[in-house]
Amino acid sequence: MIFIGKRNKDLGIRKRTIERRFFLGPTSLKILVVVILAAFSLFYLSQSSQSATRSYIVSNLEEQKKNATSEKERLEIEANRLKALSLIQDKAKEKGMEQVSE
Repeated sequence: MIFIGKRNKDLGIRKRTIERRFFLGPTSLKILVVVILAAFSLFYLSQSSQSATRSYIVSNLEEQKKNATSEKERLEIEANRLKALSLIQDKAKEKGMEQVSE
C-alpha cells in the first residue's frame, strides 16, 4: 500500500510528480523522422555546394597560374630576342656600319 499526497486517499495509486508535457506517439515520431531527414538533407546539400564552389575556385586559380606561366615564358622569349637585336646593333656599330634611313 502506498499513500501518496494528503488529498488523495486512494490506496495503491501513484501520483506523478512531474507531468508529461508531450506525448511521443506514432504521428509525432513520423514528424520527428521527417524533420531529422530534412536537416541531414540540408546539411548534405550545403556541404556539396561548398565543395563544388571550392572546386570551381581551384580550377579558376589553376587556369590563372597556367596563363601567368605562359605569359612569363613569352616575355622571356621577347626579352631574349630584344637582347639579341641590341647585340647585333652593337656589333654593327663596332664594325662601322650605319643604319640606312628610308
